Amino acid sequence: MIDLKDAVVVITGASSGIGRAAAVAFARRGCKVVLAARRVKKLKELKEEIAALSRNCWYLQTDVSREKDVIRLFNEAERVYGRVDILINNAGRGLEAEVSDTTGDEWLSVINSNLTGVFLCTREAVKRMKGKAIKGHIITVSSTSGLFGVSAYSAYCAAKHGVTGFTRAVRRELRKHNIRVSTIHPANVDTSFFTTLKTTPPRREMLTAQDIAEHLVAIASRSSLAILAVRLLLVWKRVYYFTRYFFS
Repeated sequence: MIDLKDAVVVITGASSGIGRAAAVAFARRGCKVVLAARRVKKLKELKEEIAALSRNCWYLQTDVSREKDVIRLFNEAERVYGRVDILINNAGRGLEAEVSDTTGDEWLSVINSNLTGVFLCTREAVKRMKGKAIKGHIITVSSTSGLFGVSAYSAYCAAKHGVTGFTRAVRRELRKHNIRVSTIHPANVDTSFFTTLKTTPPRREMLTAQDIAEHLVAIASRSSLAILAVRLLLVWKRVYYFTRYFFS
């Protein structure tokens, strides 16, 4: 187990959902949090919330699919805090459309947001970790869609399967540099992700963004006991939510 106090954590997709919850969770552990997302107003609001906890926080408007944005994000994070210890790859977007109805622009947007963004952020974080011999940690929020195929989500599944393959390869590559690589594959989580979709699963049988945030903190702490405890709790919650919905 490691002490997360004063660790510098870069979180993408931090303006809402899992990213927002993770930012607050890491800040409460004493981390210095760098917030990255496209919606500046939401980032400002989150920074104020974290500042109210007397924690150190900084933000930058970032589109993870744009290489220049990502390079600027990590350059600024290093300038402000001197290093990068942990990266939470969380930014992404969904698309519910059958393959025959998916446009080329939609395909590229989903691939770039979910896969290219993970590549760019991971690359820039690793450069800085290796440059300062930091035993860092890259943690990526993927999806069960990165493990299984889902009808009407071909572009999203392709992107998330790409993320799974990419992170597995990078995990092997970075072992010799003592940089950890972890990936989680949540099922449905109650976030704004579903507001853009035609078909929305019952929200009362989903986990919350806070549930996933606690899982991310446990992974970052490198405590096997904490990770096991959180995972068991999440499984219990899944069963409870499903049972409550099924019998209601």
